[in-house]
Amino acid sequence: VLYAARVTPDALRGNGENLASVSAERSDNQFFVQAGPSIHRLVIDPGIVNDCATLIGRVFVDKNFDGEQQAGEAGIPNAVVFLDDGNRIVTDADGLFSVSCMLPGIRSGVLDFSSLPGYALAPNLYFNERNSQSRMVNIAPGGMVRMNFGVTPTFQEDAQ
Repeated sequence: VLYAARVTPDALRGNGENLASVSAERSDNQFFVQAGPSIHRLVIDPGIVNDCATLIGRVFVDKNFDGEQQAGEAGIPNAVVFLDDGNRIVTDADGLFSVSCMLPGIRSGVLDFSSLPGYALAPNLYFNERNSQSRMVNIAPGGMVRMNFGVTPTFQEDAQ
């Protein structure tokens, strides 16, 4: 019996046993034969396979409304993103943010426009689900996902 297993980041940690046995009737003499069980014990330790997930993202001026930062589309510093677990994230000088060792699963984040005076959500011409100040992502154990927010300047006339 040959045993092989593929261990992915979402594999359950702990011990597992796989048992295999075989029984058959011989064709030459009609005797019943049996072998096994053969047992393979598999132990999965966290080691380099980790449940912690990573969220990366950016807040940027989306000039062409495609939802992706292109050359010439500046990042927005000090923008605030709130996550569903209560974490408050502030973007760096280039509009980038990251959170490591997040719990995997479906997670959401909301861009706080009170931290972005003079900006509004950029309309996304390609993905309707991105025409909201909130984003939802599904993070696999040990995985990494992006949560980007495109914004555009608001042009308001000065009150007289």
